[in-house]
Amino acid sequence: MAIKTLATGKLTWINIDAVDAEALEFLHKNHNFHHLDLEDVQGESQTPKIDTYKNYLFVVLQFPQWKPEEKSVVPHGLDIFIGEEYLITIQHSKSKELKNFFYRCMKNKSVQRDWMSQNSGYLLYKLLESLFKNTQPILNNIGKQLDMVERDIFEGEQDTQIVKKLAIHRRNILNFRRIIDPQRYLIANLSHTRKPFLNEETSLYFDNINDYLSKLWSIVDTYRDTVNGLHVTTESLINQRTNKVIGVLTTISVALLPFTVLSSIYGMNIVGLPYAQNPIGVWLMFLVLAVVVTITIVLMRRKTWL
Repeated sequence: MAIKTLATGKLTWINIDAVDAEALEFLHKNHNFHHLDLEDVQGESQTPKIDTYKNYLFVVLQFPQWKPEEKSVVPHGLDIFIGEEYLITIQHSKSKELKNFFYRCMKNKSVQRDWMSQNSGYLLYKLLESLFKNTQPILNNIGKQLDMVERDIFEGEQDTQIVKKLAIHRRNILNFRRIIDPQRYLIANLSHTRKPFLNEETSLYFDNINDYLSKLWSIVDTYRDTVNGLHVTTESLINQRTNKVIGVLTTISVALLPFTVLSSIYGMNIVGLPYAQNPIGVWLMFLVLAVVVTITIVLMRRKTWL
């Protein structure tokens, strides 16, 4: 069943883990929500926002979620209806973190008393605090991966695999940043919203979440600068290695050029070429050229031109 209900005293928490016909019928039948909000619930792609009404708020949030099979950070959407005596959470795809939070509150009576003994605004705070703090391991994993890539780069591994890894980390960092940024302003708006279930006391709690999001923002901003710096470093090292290879190939080509010219001249049917009738003289010319080319290469090596 997609709908789970937890009630204590005057407060009821309803968790809907799939948007289907049963969930939509339940919302239509039991609550007088605006039809535009219900249309938003049915939509798949949503923008984080807060719609304020007389008796309730409709909140659309997103959380960074790690997809191991894709090695990617993706947004997990959560729609929330909050009124004076209820909190309704609606997931478009199942979240392990939210499921664990709900069942922990259901089965642990002391936790239930702590989270649901006050108003719905405090329960919303505890939920958001838990969900946002569960995103910290994603950043920690990205940080560890960046450290490993940095070590590989400076140990001499600059290849297409390193470039691909950096591209993946850059994508994940930008995705995380893109998801977190709107939530900062949304939580700030929640902290300044005044309803019977969102008072001065709860505003302090939401300010705490906003501070935590600012911390995440600072970390992900640092990671963005780090991955950009590593990308530039890798490109520079690869370009330097490529230039060195090109330099060696150019040296070989230039060194062989006199021999090629000399061979071409003596390969022609021209009468009167020097030493044409004296093979030893021809070989001496090749030997002199080889000595000159070798000395030139050695001098260039000493001057670190090669």
